[in-house]
Amino acid sequence: MRYFTNISLNNSAFIKALVLGVLSSVAMITILMCVVSAVLLFSSLLPYEYLQYIMLVVDALGVLFGGYIAARVNKSQGLILGLINGAIILVALLIIGFCMSSDTLTLNTLLKAIVILIFSALGGIKGVNVKEKIRIK
Repeated sequence: MRYFTNISLNNSAFIKALVLGVLSSVAMITILMCVVSAVLLFSSLLPYEYLQYIMLVVDALGVLFGGYIAARVNKSQGLILGLINGAIILVALLIIGFCMSSDTLTLNTLLKAIVILIFSALGGIKGVNVKEKIRIK
């Protein structure tokens, strides 16, 4: 329980790190989606059936990057920042997915949730454990 004693959501550094983490996750996912779509457009080597797994990897790499950035900016609480970052991105992806399709929750959605939360937490842990620090004022 002692790990959660110094968590304060009113802390402006925590909120700033979380916002930067979410924005960097969205930017990285967007960039990777553009790269994947360009590859698919100019090369028909990948079958359409693999597209959902490719997008799962894109989402995982995006939240890994976002959790890393959030933890580097805050310099502490990497696991918590990573999990909150992943949860925000997951909720956004679920809302967008439900608006685009009338499908209900599937096993693929559960897999996406697990992967996103694990990779964002790993990004947060890695961001805290890096020696040099980023200073954003």
